[in-house]
Amino acid sequence: MAHRSPPIRVTAWISILLSILLGLRVSESLAQLPAEAGQTLASHDISPWVRQAGPGSQKYIVDWVLQETGYAAWHGVVPASLSADENRLVVFHQAQMQERVGEIVARFTTAADTPHRFSVRVMGVGTPSWRNDARALLHGIPAATPGVQAWIMSREEAATLLAMFRRRGDCAELPTGAVQAANGLPAVLAGGRKRPYVQEIQPSSVAPGWQTLPAACDEGITLDVQPLLTRDGSAVEAVLRCRIDQIERMAIVPVTLPTPDRQRSQIEVPQVSAVRIGERFRWPTTQVLVVGLGLVPWPVPGNNTAGSAALLADAKRTDVVVFVEPRLRGSP
Repeated sequence: MAHRSPPIRVTAWISILLSILLGLRVSESLAQLPAEAGQTLASHDISPWVRQAGPGSQKYIVDWVLQETGYAAWHGVVPASLSADENRLVVFHQAQMQERVGEIVARFTTAADTPHRFSVRVMGVGTPSWRNDARALLHGIPAATPGVQAWIMSREEAATLLAMFRRRGDCAELPTGAVQAANGLPAVLAGGRKRPYVQEIQPSSVAPGWQTLPAACDEGITLDVQPLLTRDGSAVEAVLRCRIDQIERMAIVPVTLPTPDRQRSQIEVPQVSAVRIGERFRWPTTQVLVVGLGLVPWPVPGNNTAGSAALLADAKRTDVVVFVEPRLRGSP
Protein backbone atom coordinates (compact mmCIF):
# COMPACT_ATOMS: atom_id res chain seq x y z
CA MET A 1 0.00 0.00 0.00
CA ALA A 2 1.38 3.40 -0.98
CA HIS A 3 2.27 5.77 1.87
CA ARG A 4 0.37 9.10 1.80
CA SER A 5 2.03 12.23 3.12
CA PRO A 6 0.02 14.53 5.39
CA PRO A 7 -1.45 17.66 3.73
CA ILE A 8 0.89 20.66 3.45
CA ARG A 9 -1.20 22.81 5.81
CA VAL A 10 -1.30 20.12 8.48
CA THR A 11 2.46 19.69 8.13
CA ALA A 12 2.95 23.43 8.60
CA TRP A 13 0.97 23.58 11.83
CA ILE A 14 2.71 20.46 13.16
CA SER A 15 6.02 22.15 12.39
CA ILE A 16 5.05 25.22 14.40
CA LEU A 17 4.00 23.14 17.39
CA LEU A 18 7.25 21.19 17.27
CA SER A 19 9.21 24.42 17.01
CA ILE A 20 7.51 25.76 20.13
CA LEU A 21 8.17 22.53 22.01
CA LEU A 22 11.84 22.61 20.95
CA GLY A 23 12.21 26.25 21.98
CA LEU A 24 12.63 27.62 18.45
CA ARG A 25 11.30 31.02 17.42
CA VAL A 26 7.90 30.99 15.70
CA SER A 27 9.41 33.11 12.91
CA GLU A 28 11.75 30.24 12.04
CA SER A 29 8.79 27.97 11.23
CA LEU A 30 6.52 30.70 9.86
CA ALA A 31 8.00 30.28 6.40
CA GLN A 32 6.36 26.85 6.24
CA LEU A 33 2.84 28.28 6.74
CA PRO A 34 0.65 28.62 3.61
CA ALA A 35 1.21 32.38 3.29
CA GLU A 36 1.01 32.85 -0.47
CA ALA A 37 -1.56 35.66 -0.01
CA GLY A 38 0.87 37.70 2.10
CA GLN A 39 -0.36 36.61 5.53
CA THR A 40 1.71 37.44 8.60
CA LEU A 41 1.56 36.34 12.20
CA ALA A 42 0.93 39.01 14.88
CA SER A 43 0.46 38.86 18.64
CA HIS A 44 -1.36 41.49 20.74
CA ASP A 45 -1.04 41.94 24.50
CA ILE A 46 -4.59 41.90 25.93
CA SER A 47 -3.65 41.04 29.53
CA PRO A 48 -4.37 44.54 31.00
CA TRP A 49 -7.99 44.41 29.84
CA VAL A 50 -8.56 40.75 30.74
CA ARG A 51 -7.08 41.38 34.20
CA GLN A 52 -9.75 44.04 34.83
CA ALA A 53 -12.62 42.22 33.08
CA GLY A 54 -12.05 38.82 34.69
CA PRO A 55 -10.95 35.29 33.69
CA GLY A 56 -12.25 34.12 30.33
CA SER A 57 -13.18 37.63 29.16
CA GLN A 58 -10.82 37.38 26.16
CA LYS A 59 -13.77 35.77 24.37
CA TYR A 60 -15.44 39.19 24.16
CA ILE A 61 -12.50 40.57 22.17
CA VAL A 62 -12.58 37.57 19.83
CA ASP A 63 -16.36 37.93 19.38
CA TRP A 64 -16.04 41.64 18.60
CA VAL A 65 -13.29 41.01 16.03
CA LEU A 66 -15.46 38.39 14.31
CA GLN A 67 -18.52 40.68 14.31
CA GLU A 68 -16.53 43.64 13.02
CA THR A 69 -14.58 41.84 10.30
CA GLY A 70 -17.12 39.17 9.33
CA TYR A 71 -16.94 35.46 10.01
CA ALA A 72 -16.33 34.68 6.32
CA ALA A 73 -12.98 36.49 6.43
CA TRP A 74 -11.65 33.75 8.73
CA HIS A 75 -13.12 30.73 6.94
CA GLY A 76 -12.52 31.52 3.27
CA VAL A 77 -9.99 30.57 0.62
CA VAL A 78 -7.15 32.48 2.30
CA PRO A 79 -5.77 30.50 5.29
CA ALA A 80 -6.28 32.54 8.49
CA SER A 81 -6.31 32.08 12.24
CA LEU A 82 -7.63 33.97 15.28
CA SER A 83 -7.09 32.74 18.82
CA ALA A 84 -6.68 34.17 22.30
CA ASP A 85 -5.82 33.30 25.87
CA GLU A 86 -5.82 35.57 28.91
CA ASN A 87 -2.55 37.20 27.83
CA ARG A 88 -2.39 37.43 24.06
CA LEU A 89 -4.53 37.59 20.94
CA VAL A 90 -2.75 35.84 18.05
CA VAL A 91 -3.71 36.65 14.45
CA PHE A 92 -2.57 35.09 11.17
CA HIS A 93 -3.95 37.11 8.26
CA GLN A 94 -3.18 39.63 5.53
CA ALA A 95 -1.86 43.11 6.28
CA GLN A 96 -5.19 44.92 5.88
CA MET A 97 -6.90 42.57 8.31
CA GLN A 98 -3.99 42.80 10.75
CA GLU A 99 -4.45 46.58 10.80
CA ARG A 100 -8.19 46.28 11.50
CA VAL A 101 -7.67 43.77 14.30
CA GLY A 102 -4.97 45.96 15.87
CA GLU A 103 -7.36 48.90 15.86
CA ILE A 104 -10.08 46.85 17.58
CA VAL A 105 -7.68 45.50 20.23
CA ALA A 106 -6.51 49.05 21.01
CA ARG A 107 -10.12 50.05 21.72
CA PHE A 108 -10.25 47.40 24.45
CA THR A 109 -6.79 47.81 25.95
CA THR A 110 -6.19 51.58 25.95
CA ALA A 111 -6.16 52.77 29.60
CA ALA A 112 -7.67 49.42 30.62
CA ASP A 113 -6.59 49.87 34.25
CA THR A 114 -9.13 52.69 34.66
CA PRO A 115 -12.00 51.66 32.36
CA HIS A 116 -14.83 53.85 31.18
CA ARG A 117 -18.28 52.94 32.52
CA PHE A 118 -21.76 52.86 31.04
CA SER A 119 -25.04 52.92 32.98
CA VAL A 120 -27.74 50.59 31.62
CA ARG A 121 -31.33 50.42 32.87
CA VAL A 122 -34.56 48.82 31.56
CA MET A 123 -38.03 50.28 31.99
CA GLY A 124 -41.42 48.76 31.16
CA VAL A 125 -44.25 51.17 30.24
CA GLY A 126 -47.83 49.94 30.00
CA THR A 127 -48.69 51.72 26.74
CA PRO A 128 -46.67 53.45 23.98
CA SER A 129 -48.55 56.72 24.47
CA TRP A 130 -45.44 58.22 26.14
CA ARG A 131 -43.93 58.64 22.68
CA ASN A 132 -46.33 61.47 21.96
CA ASP A 133 -45.64 63.20 25.28
CA ALA A 134 -41.85 62.94 24.72
CA ARG A 135 -41.67 63.79 21.01
CA ALA A 136 -39.58 66.90 21.61
CA LEU A 137 -36.91 64.79 23.35
CA LEU A 138 -36.62 62.00 20.75
CA HIS A 139 -33.98 62.25 18.01
CA GLY A 140 -34.20 59.07 15.97
CA ILE A 141 -31.35 56.87 14.72
CA PRO A 142 -31.69 53.73 12.55
CA ALA A 143 -32.59 50.31 13.99
CA ALA A 144 -32.53 47.02 12.07
CA THR A 145 -35.23 44.98 13.83
CA PRO A 146 -38.87 45.59 12.82
CA GLY A 147 -40.76 47.17 15.71
CA VAL A 148 -37.59 48.46 17.42
CA GLN A 149 -36.91 52.21 17.56
CA ALA A 150 -33.82 54.04 18.81
CA TRP A 151 -33.14 57.63 19.78
CA ILE A 152 -30.28 59.70 21.15
CA MET A 153 -30.66 62.61 23.54
CA SER A 154 -28.67 64.73 25.95
CA ARG A 155 -28.24 63.63 29.58
CA GLU A 156 -30.68 66.30 30.66
CA GLU A 157 -33.29 65.10 28.16
CA ALA A 158 -32.77 61.49 29.26
CA ALA A 159 -33.27 62.51 32.90
CA THR A 160 -36.48 64.30 31.92
CA LEU A 161 -37.77 61.22 30.09
CA LEU A 162 -36.90 58.95 33.01
CA ALA A 163 -38.72 61.25 35.44
CA MET A 164 -41.70 61.25 33.07
CA PHE A 165 -41.79 57.44 33.19
CA ARG A 166 -41.58 57.33 36.98
CA ARG A 167 -44.58 59.63 37.34
CA ARG A 168 -46.73 57.21 35.38
CA GLY A 169 -48.84 54.63 37.15
CA ASP A 170 -48.20 51.99 34.47
CA CYS A 171 -44.38 52.01 34.58
CA ALA A 172 -41.94 49.64 36.33
CA GLU A 173 -38.18 49.22 36.27
CA LEU A 174 -36.43 45.88 35.96
CA PRO A 175 -35.61 44.90 39.57
CA THR A 176 -31.85 44.94 38.89
CA GLY A 177 -32.01 48.74 38.66
CA ALA A 178 -29.19 50.51 36.82
CA VAL A 179 -26.25 48.20 35.98
CA GLN A 180 -22.74 49.46 35.24
CA ALA A 181 -20.89 48.09 32.20
CA ALA A 182 -17.16 48.51 31.71
CA ASN A 183 -15.79 49.40 28.27
CA GLY A 184 -15.99 46.29 26.10
CA LEU A 185 -17.62 44.13 28.79
CA PRO A 186 -21.34 43.25 28.55
CA ALA A 187 -23.77 44.35 31.24
CA VAL A 188 -26.46 41.72 31.85
CA LEU A 189 -29.87 42.67 33.23
CA ALA A 190 -32.38 39.93 33.97
CA GLY A 191 -35.63 39.21 35.74
CA GLY A 192 -37.79 36.12 35.68
CA ARG A 193 -39.39 33.19 37.46
CA LYS A 194 -40.34 29.53 37.06
CA ARG A 195 -43.93 28.61 36.20
CA PRO A 196 -44.87 25.17 37.59
CA TYR A 197 -47.56 23.12 35.87
CA VAL A 198 -48.87 19.56 35.63
CA GLN A 199 -47.35 17.98 32.54
CA GLU A 200 -48.68 14.43 32.79
CA ILE A 201 -50.53 11.95 34.99
CA GLN A 202 -48.98 8.51 35.40
CA PRO A 203 -50.11 5.22 36.96
CA SER A 204 -48.75 4.53 40.45
CA SER A 205 -48.43 1.38 42.58
CA VAL A 206 -49.55 3.29 45.69
CA ALA A 207 -52.88 4.90 46.49
CA PRO A 208 -54.72 6.52 44.85
CA GLY A 209 -53.23 4.62 41.89
CA TRP A 210 -51.94 7.61 39.96
CA GLN A 211 -49.52 10.52 40.37
CA THR A 212 -48.95 13.83 38.67
CA LEU A 213 -45.74 14.55 36.77
CA PRO A 214 -44.81 18.17 37.52
CA ALA A 215 -42.75 20.37 35.23
CA ALA A 216 -41.76 24.02 35.04
CA CYS A 217 -41.17 26.64 32.37
CA ASP A 218 -38.63 29.41 32.78
CA GLU A 219 -40.07 32.76 31.81
CA GLY A 220 -38.31 36.07 32.03
CA ILE A 221 -36.34 38.77 30.29
CA THR A 222 -32.58 38.83 29.80
CA LEU A 223 -30.87 41.77 28.16
CA ASP A 224 -27.16 42.29 27.64
CA VAL A 225 -25.46 45.39 26.30
CA GLN A 226 -21.79 45.39 25.26
CA PRO A 227 -20.53 48.97 24.73
CA LEU A 228 -17.13 49.83 23.23
CA LEU A 229 -15.60 53.26 22.68
CA THR A 230 -14.09 54.20 19.35
CA ARG A 231 -10.32 54.72 19.29
CA ASP A 232 -10.59 58.51 19.53
CA GLY A 233 -13.23 58.34 22.29
CA SER A 234 -15.77 60.42 20.36
CA ALA A 235 -18.40 57.71 19.89
CA VAL A 236 -19.72 54.47 21.36
CA GLU A 237 -20.65 51.29 19.55
CA ALA A 238 -22.87 48.85 21.41
CA VAL A 239 -24.27 45.41 20.71
CA LEU A 240 -27.68 44.86 22.33
CA ARG A 241 -29.24 41.41 22.68
CA CYS A 242 -32.61 40.68 24.27
CA ARG A 243 -34.31 37.37 25.04
CA ILE A 244 -37.86 37.24 26.41
CA ASP A 245 -39.94 34.14 27.18
CA GLN A 246 -43.43 34.30 28.65
CA ILE A 247 -46.26 31.82 29.16
CA GLU A 248 -49.31 33.37 27.54
CA ARG A 249 -51.69 30.83 29.01
CA MET A 250 -52.03 27.22 30.12
CA ALA A 251 -54.20 25.09 27.86
CA ILE A 252 -56.21 22.70 30.04
CA VAL A 253 -56.56 19.12 28.78
CA PRO A 254 -59.08 16.87 30.63
CA VAL A 255 -57.76 13.31 31.06
CA THR A 256 -59.22 10.08 32.33
CA LEU A 257 -57.34 8.68 35.32
CA PRO A 258 -56.02 5.09 35.27
CA THR A 259 -58.33 3.98 38.09
CA PRO A 260 -61.26 1.51 38.19
CA ASP A 261 -63.80 4.29 38.64
CA ARG A 262 -62.35 6.25 35.69
CA GLN A 263 -62.10 9.56 37.51
CA ARG A 264 -61.28 12.70 35.57
CA SER A 265 -58.47 15.18 36.10
CA GLN A 266 -56.48 17.56 33.94
CA ILE A 267 -53.01 18.27 32.60
CA GLU A 268 -51.65 21.57 31.28
CA VAL A 269 -49.89 22.53 28.05
CA PRO A 270 -48.06 25.90 28.10
CA GLN A 271 -48.52 28.36 25.27
CA VAL A 272 -45.22 30.27 25.19
CA SER A 273 -44.40 33.59 23.56
CA ALA A 274 -40.72 34.16 22.68
CA VAL A 275 -38.97 37.37 21.54
CA ARG A 276 -35.37 37.56 20.27
CA ILE A 277 -33.78 40.91 19.40
CA GLY A 278 -30.23 41.67 18.25
CA GLU A 279 -29.10 45.21 17.42
CA ARG A 280 -25.94 47.26 17.02
CA PHE A 281 -25.84 51.03 17.52
CA ARG A 282 -23.31 53.84 17.26
CA TRP A 283 -23.77 57.26 18.87
CA PRO A 284 -21.74 60.19 20.30
CA THR A 285 -20.32 59.77 23.82
CA THR A 286 -21.94 63.05 24.86
CA GLN A 287 -25.41 61.56 24.25
CA VAL A 288 -27.60 58.89 25.87
CA LEU A 289 -28.93 56.01 23.77
CA VAL A 290 -32.60 55.12 24.31
CA VAL A 291 -34.00 52.00 22.62
CA GLY A 292 -37.70 51.11 22.46
CA LEU A 293 -38.12 47.35 21.97
CA GLY A 294 -41.80 47.70 21.13
CA LEU A 295 -44.80 46.04 22.77
CA VAL A 296 -43.31 42.78 24.07
CA PRO A 297 -43.96 40.47 27.04
CA TRP A 298 -42.86 41.65 30.50
CA PRO A 299 -42.63 38.44 32.59
CA VAL A 300 -41.05 40.12 35.60
CA PRO A 301 -42.07 39.13 39.16
CA GLY A 302 -42.62 41.55 41.99
CA ASN A 303 -44.43 44.86 42.07
CA ASN A 304 -45.30 44.81 38.39
CA THR A 305 -47.43 47.76 37.36
CA ALA A 306 -46.19 47.87 33.78
CA GLY A 307 -48.25 44.91 32.59
CA SER A 308 -50.47 42.14 33.86
CA ALA A 309 -47.94 39.31 33.56
CA ALA A 310 -48.57 38.47 37.22
CA LEU A 311 -52.01 37.27 36.13
CA LEU A 312 -51.41 34.35 33.79
CA ALA A 313 -54.79 34.66 32.12
CA ASP A 314 -54.13 38.30 31.21
CA ALA A 315 -50.53 38.37 29.92
CA LYS A 316 -50.46 41.77 28.24
CA ARG A 317 -47.68 43.47 26.30
CA THR A 318 -45.45 46.21 27.65
CA ASP A 319 -43.40 48.88 25.88
CA VAL A 320 -39.84 48.01 27.02
CA VAL A 321 -37.35 50.91 26.93
CA VAL A 322 -33.57 50.62 27.43
CA PHE A 323 -31.32 53.52 28.52
CA VAL A 324 -27.53 53.38 27.89
CA GLU A 325 -25.62 56.37 29.30
CA PRO A 326 -21.82 56.74 28.91
CA ARG A 327 -20.06 57.59 32.20
CA LEU A 328 -16.57 58.30 30.91
CA ARG A 329 -13.50 58.97 33.00
CA GLY A 330 -13.19 62.62 33.88
CA SER A 331 -16.78 63.44 32.88
CA PRO A 332 -19.21 64.94 35.41
